[in-house]
Order: sequence, then C-alpha cells, then structure tokens
Amino acid sequence: MTQLLADYHGATADSAEDADWLRQVESLCKGALQQFQLHSKLLASVLTPNAALLKFQGSANLTVEQVLKRRSEFLTTHKLNVISVRAEPGVVTIAIARKNRRVLHLPEVWKTWSPACPQGNHDLLIAVREDDSSHLFLSPKSNAPHTLIAGSTGSGKSVLMQNIILGIACTNTADQAKITLVDPKFGVDYFAFEGLPHLQGGIIDGQQAAIAALEAMVGEMNRRYAVLKENKVSNIFDLNKKPNPTERLPFLWLIHDEFAEWMMTPDYAEAVSDVVGRLGVKARAAGISLVFAAQRPDANVMPMQLRANLGNRLVLRVDGEGTSEIALGEKGAERLLGKGHLAAKLEGEQNIVFGQVPFVDNESLAQFVASLQ
Repeated sequence: MTQLLADYHGATADSAEDADWLRQVESLCKGALQQFQLHSKLLASVLTPNAALLKFQGSANLTVEQVLKRRSEFLTTHKLNVISVRAEPGVVTIAIARKNRRVLHLPEVWKTWSPACPQGNHDLLIAVREDDSSHLFLSPKSNAPHTLIAGSTGSGKSVLMQNIILGIACTNTADQAKITLVDPKFGVDYFAFEGLPHLQGGIIDGQQAAIAALEAMVGEMNRRYAVLKENKVSNIFDLNKKPNPTERLPFLWLIHDEFAEWMMTPDYAEAVSDVVGRLGVKARAAGISLVFAAQRPDANVMPMQLRANLGNRLVLRVDGEGTSEIALGEKGAERLLGKGHLAAKLEGEQNIVFGQVPFVDNESLAQFVASLQ
C-alpha cells in the first residue's frame, strides 16, 4: 500500500480562475448583505473543495437566522447558492457552493495520513474537513461506538462505505480487525472486497443470515466481557496491549448497507432493534462497532431506540428536510452538493462538521485490495 501511495501523482489544485471566482463571490456576497441592510464586514475567506467559506463579523445585525431567511434571495437575485450558515464566536460563516468543485482522490488524501497502529487502528480517515482542510476521523473508540450513514442516490454513500472498509483493511491486519458485510443488493457495490482477508463469511445478502450474524455479535460481546474479567482489564484496547493476555481480540465491524429495505419486514426490524439495543454502549469496550447505512432512514424504519443507539451520524445529501431531521437531527443535509459532500455529527464534536469524502475509482480500489491479499 505504501508503494501505491508513493506512486500516485494525480493530486489536483485550485487554479487562478478559482481564485478569481472567490474574489467575485466575496464582492457579490458583501453586496447582497448590504442590499438586505445586514452587517457585511468580511474578516476572512477560504476556498474549499466544495465552497467558498466567507467569515463575516457577527453582530445583532448579522445572525445565522437573518442570513438563512434570505437564502432564496441570495440564489435568485445574486446567483449565490448558500449551502450552510454557521455561528462561531464573533463570526458568521457563510458557505457558498463552488461553480467548479475540486475532486479529492483517496490516494492524494491518504498520502498525508500516517496512523500508528501496532495494536491495530480504530481511527478511520473518512473525509477532509471543510473549515481547515484537516482530516476528519470516525472512531468507535473516541466517538460513539455505532454509526448511521444516510445519503440518496448520487450522494456518495457507496464511496463513503468503500472508504470505511478500505480504512479498516489497510491499517489493520486480518488478526487485528474483522468485517462482517451485509448488503440486501447482493453485494453489487462490494464485489471488489470479496477476496479481502478481513471479510468474514463473504457478503451476506439474506435476512436470516444477517440476523444470525447480528445475534452472534451479542454472544461474542458477552464472551469478550468474560475474557476482559479474566485478564483484569476494562476493554480490549488495554487487553491487546498486555504482554501476555489469555488471548488477543480483533476489533469487529458489522457494516450493513441499505438496511431500511429489510426493516420493512417486522421480524427483521424487531431482531435488529433488539440486537442494537443489547449491544448499546457495552460494545465499545468489547471492540464491536455497527455501521448502518440507508438512502432514506425514515421514521417508519428507524425506531427511536435504534436512532438513539446509532450515535454517530454521517449524512450526505438526502431528499428532503424531513429525512435530514431524522438522520442528522436538524435540517440542512438536503442542501449538500452530493458526490461525497458530508455533514457529520460525531460524539465528542461540539458542532456538525462539514467535509468532503475522497473519491476512490475502481482501478485504485482494485489495487488497494490486491495489495492486501
């Protein structure tokens, strides 16, 4: 894998034309605020892969609510597509969609990632943050143990799932991490991973097999607690650091794509809700993480108990405000730009984090998987 990254030379960069566009947007946005009789002192601006982030001095005459109220006028009158408006101490940041977005490729982003993983890695690089271009990680150790992913067609949901699976496999040996992959679509997005040594039991595409895999996680969690007790440690991270434990335990990931389709079946919905409820927060210490993904995680397929236990939310563009409120906890994900534009609500982060998921093409995906076999 190291050689694959070293050989990659396809990184993209912003052009002089992009810099000119940023200056035009600064001028247009200041003019729009002045026309709306709102405070318009620009403090800073930055160009991200998806947007121009314009930081204005906050005041009683420039608030998030006042800008959002004018969002349609920004678009129709001033040709500015306001993606989001965020409050910071003394600052209101307005994100304006880019005319030409910059594609981030996975090898380009991974070149700057050097995880330390002698006992395995649990911090997965999933995106580049929009505010400062730093790495955004998903960690069942530092964040909540379980995760919900939502995104409609064209949002980049499959690419995010591929990033997660590759992140696990490329930074852990098959003895350090195991993946159980469930996909009602017969694994059409995951054929490239079929030979991965971390993958347990192939790709599961039947309900009964999926229920059995979920229930096996509960049994394994209980067994692991007995191992932790025997070794006088409180979690598998400390267990695996011990010089002579009774056994070393791999981290277990259960990744379930398109779960909403099967949640329409009452028996399956009951089994999933029961298993997720029993795992709950106890799974973290046992080294078990669930990742559930759906295009439309509506209320009828997402009981409150299930929602409460999937504490991390990785939300790409969704179809409407209602889906955004269920998946993200608030409106706004319906305004994301698609193709990997992400809003993340992670346990441990004060606010929603916006970012861009790196794109991985089929050729790179095949090369990464081949290097692990």
